Amino acid sequence: MTDRTQGVSAVGVADGPSRWAIDTFGFANAVTLRKRIPAALQRTVERAMDAREASELTSDHAFGPVRWKVQYEERYAQLRELSDVTELHPPGAQIRITLCAGQLLLPWHYSEKSDVEVRRVRPDRRLSRLARDLLALYGPTPRYEQPALPLPQLDPPEVRDRAELRELVERLTAAPGVVLIAYACNSDAGLLRVSWGEAALIGQDRLEWEHVEELPLPGDPSKDRRGFAA
Repeated sequence: MTDRTQGVSAVGVADGPSRWAIDTFGFANAVTLRKRIPAALQRTVERAMDAREASELTSDHAFGPVRWKVQYEERYAQLRELSDVTELHPPGAQIRITLCAGQLLLPWHYSEKSDVEVRRVRPDRRLSRLARDLLALYGPTPRYEQPALPLPQLDPPEVRDRAELRELVERLTAAPGVVLIAYACNSDAGLLRVSWGEAALIGQDRLEWEHVEELPLPGDPSKDRRGFAA
């Protein structure tokens, strides 16, 4: 069932992919992605938890950096055998972005809590400069425009010039889309929630979702997970 409220599509997840997922990736890819993306994030968080345990630190100083780096590696490892998958390596960056069926798959760790709905979260430093640049270049157009704000000076190594980034992306695909893979996790409970969808970046501190839906967590395919409406 698809509901549309104030322009935001919300789909209840049952046994198969939603119409949005099929339209975006094709049926075969949609079936595979809705299983393998959560599996990649599960493995990402497990590796980060292992790193924290090995460090013997009581803080997340080992968990966070490992989770950030591994989220890209595990996603590509889970998806690289698909015929429509390739990698994008931004110049000078330590990570590679997975491109599937013309869609840039961008991870976003948006919360440490399971009861936080992603559509209510404003992007902060966790949404990298690279993700912001790609959303600005290839994401949906906001329904309500506002004056552009200057990009903040952030620490992650993804910071790259937009013109160079555009040239690199368009060598692979002329008109890519951007799908945000949003997830909640923490170093004690592990992976808590996974969603994906399309959102327009407004300024630097707001996302306007066109579509967002929750994906089933690994090992719990029968759990009833709701899509989001505005």
